[in-house]
Amino acid sequence: QPSAVVRAKLPTVARARTEPALEDFDAQVAHYKSVQDDVMALPGSANQGWLRIDAKPVKQALSTWVTKWMFAYTHHLQTRVVRSLEELGAFMREVNAGLKEPPEAGDVAALVRAMAHIRDVRVCTDEIDAMFEPLKAAVALLRRYGISLPDTVAEQLEAAPFVWEDTKKATLHAREELGPAQSLQAEKIKEDADVFAARLRDFRAAFARDAPFEWPANAVDIGVTAAGSEALDGAYASMDALHLAIADIEAEAAALSEQEELFDLQVHSWRDIAHCRSELRGLKGVWDHVALACNVFAAWRATPWARVEVEEMLAQGRALEREVKGLPKAARAWGVHAGLWSLVQELIVALPLVSDLRDEAMRDRHWKKLMRICGKTFVMDTKFKLDHLLALNLHEFQDSVGDIVEQARQELKIDNQLQKIISTWAGLELQYEPFKQTGVYVLKPADTVIEALDDNENSLQNMMGNRFMSFFEVEINEWRTKLSKVRAVLDIWAEVQRAWCSLESIFLGSEDIREQLPEDAKRFDQVDSDFREQMTVAKEQSNPIDAAMQDMREEVFNKCQASLDLCQKSLSDYLEVKKKRFPRFYFVAPADLIDILSKGRYPPAVQEHFSKFTDNTGKIDWVKDEAGKETGECQGMTSTDDEYVPFSSNFVCEGQVEDWLSGLMEHSCEEIRLSLKDAINSFVELPRNEWLYKYPAQMSLTTGQVWWTTEVNSAFERLEQGNENALKDYLQTVIQGLKTLVDLVLGHLSKGDRVKFITLITVEVHARDIVQRLINTRVDNAGAFAWQSQLKYRWDEDTDNCLINIADAEMKYCYEYVGNTGRLVITALTDRCYVTLTQALRLILGGAPAGPAGTGKTETTKDLGRGLAIW
Repeated sequence: QPSAVVRAKLPTVARARTEPALEDFDAQVAHYKSVQDDVMALPGSANQGWLRIDAKPVKQALSTWVTKWMFAYTHHLQTRVVRSLEELGAFMREVNAGLKEPPEAGDVAALVRAMAHIRDVRVCTDEIDAMFEPLKAAVALLRRYGISLPDTVAEQLEAAPFVWEDTKKATLHAREELGPAQSLQAEKIKEDADVFAARLRDFRAAFARDAPFEWPANAVDIGVTAAGSEALDGAYASMDALHLAIADIEAEAAALSEQEELFDLQVHSWRDIAHCRSELRGLKGVWDHVALACNVFAAWRATPWARVEVEEMLAQGRALEREVKGLPKAARAWGVHAGLWSLVQELIVALPLVSDLRDEAMRDRHWKKLMRICGKTFVMDTKFKLDHLLALNLHEFQDSVGDIVEQARQELKIDNQLQKIISTWAGLELQYEPFKQTGVYVLKPADTVIEALDDNENSLQNMMGNRFMSFFEVEINEWRTKLSKVRAVLDIWAEVQRAWCSLESIFLGSEDIREQLPEDAKRFDQVDSDFREQMTVAKEQSNPIDAAMQDMREEVFNKCQASLDLCQKSLSDYLEVKKKRFPRFYFVAPADLIDILSKGRYPPAVQEHFSKFTDNTGKIDWVKDEAGKETGECQGMTSTDDEYVPFSSNFVCEGQVEDWLSGLMEHSCEEIRLSLKDAINSFVELPRNEWLYKYPAQMSLTTGQVWWTTEVNSAFERLEQGNENALKDYLQTVIQGLKTLVDLVLGHLSKGDRVKFITLITVEVHARDIVQRLINTRVDNAGAFAWQSQLKYRWDEDTDNCLINIADAEMKYCYEYVGNTGRLVITALTDRCYVTLTQALRLILGGAPAGPAGTGKTETTKDLGRGLAIW
């Protein structure tokens, strides 16, 4: 291959291998020729209605542009042909002139020039031989598009191949004539090459010895001290001198190589020179990075501590690290590279530690601990710089620095939590409110305080488990003691207050209980005195800690609690005695029971609790004295739905409350029994419309069921006597009774009467359905299960009581007053429940319906209880 110098002398056609092919030029010119034809074929004007458009200017402009593009391509080809022929002619004339006269003996320069011409022809032969046909094809293409070249150009193109052949022959002739001189000069060049090789080996050794490959001891002072700057300047001066030396030896090597090429000798590569140049280039890069790193680091070290931007420094350090990694791999064996890498790595390791040490959690104690670990001291003042910290060689104590920073952060967290606890308890307050008319202010529920207690005690417990809590251990233990004291006092305080509030009205407001429990009354008086004294003082103490830390408060409350427990036990025993004497008290809340007992001497004051141990007794009708005040004598009762039942004889409530309540319950049941008996007897004597208004709902409903049972049994007897229509005849009677009730409901009624009649309709509809079912299933005797499974009411003349039969169970009607309440519709499932529950009662067992919510389980059970008149 020709050298760069020879390549520059070649004609354009021989060198332009990157130009497009001739076919591409032909295609482009043909394309624009076609476009030109299309433009010329366009009309010069056009009419659009009344408007005539002159297209000639546009047509001319388009034609001009197309022509310019065609000219650009053809002119380029024309210029290329002319220039190639001119350069080829000049090249051949130069060669022929140089070879015309042979060099004289001993004229080395002339010999070298002749050998250069021979060499140029030799290396250009193939390319010039191949250039004539492309030039002829380009000329033919231009002529096809009407572009002719000057005659001189055509003549040159025709003569050029012949002149070139003559030039090659002249070269061969000259080569033969110069053969002896060439051989002599080739031997001399070989000798020069051997001498140059020896010099190059010495130069390589000197380069390895003198080049600044090692890391100077004072390199870290570069950019800081004069000695450091001298070390850097010395390295650059050494590299400059080596650069000049390499440039000189490169020039000698180039001249020698060119002579070897001219005289057909093996050309030496002189790799040592390339190695020296490559190493010098790499060494220059390493020292440039040394200068950059040292100057940047020096600037960082001089930065005051308050203005250190660690993140920015670390980013620059990482970038510098990547640049050092990108240096040639061969440089890694040099001491200067190792020193640079170590310097960068130390700072890369130290900067994150510096960042950690800038944490706001660092306190004086932590800096002192760092000094002890690193074995150096410094003063943290306004003159403190990053250099003072880096002088500690932080990279050697990486783990220790991490531990110190972690300790500082954990201690700051503990400190913040303690401060939060302090501020929380400084802002918490206990609130008090007056208790009834006692004049005592009691503590309101301290939910906020309890919540703070739970949170803060957990926080303190977690602090104790922290391995860095030693500095705050005393303060943590103090707060744990305080909060533990607050919790203990608030807990006992709440218990004592709760017990005092519940017993105060009992022992201080009930003379009956004080008489019954004299020792406990005295004990409570002492508790009351102590509690009032404590609350008087506590009302002035809003802070929970101050209130809890009051002298002897916890001890006093513990003493009060012990006494209150004794009072509570005695009171519970007393209430148990009352419950046994009047068992319905078991269904009354203790507070209500105490209220009943405390008011038992004045019966009208107790009636507000009647609905709590009866089914539907809302209030009692008390006889009033001459002053209009209610007495303990009762003359009737009213349900919660305002139905009134008068007593045929008055009942006087006197004695212990449980005694007169038992007597009153028995008296009311007897009154219901007498009223029910009268209703049953008058059912057939009075017209239905009159009878329905005369008696309360309970008596009307039960009487209807008694007569329904009687009539159905009579129908069965008539069936047995041969009257096959007995049940059907009674069904018509039931239907007629329902129509009477419906007519009444459609009229004007009071609220109580309307509820009563609707309830009667509900029950009698079920009675009608049962009779219809007996007819449909052809039941012909009273012993059939279809009839035995129903609640059947009857009045027993022997015992003078209402009895209820269902299956094989027989129960006495209990005469509990149930008032004027509605009933659920009775379904087949209701009948099953009634059978099951009554069988359980017969066997002295319990029972309860089960099923999804909202299906009427509880109401069904209540309806059965009302049907049996039992609560």
